[in-house]
Amino acid sequence: MLYHFELQMAGIILLSAMAAGGLSLWLKRRKERKTLEQSAKESEDTLNYDSSVN
Repeated sequence: MLYHFELQMAGIILLSAMAAGGLSLWLKRRKERKTLEQSAKESEDTLNYDSSVN
């Protein structure tokens, strides 16, 4: 019975650690994607501005 309880506790600890790691990775990728989209939009805006000036 005690061994079964220890396995459950290990599962809870591992599950919470994996969830926290997954959330952390998701947040980092989301931040990178937003900055990449913003820089792409800015470069597109400058290209449009340069072509309209000429």
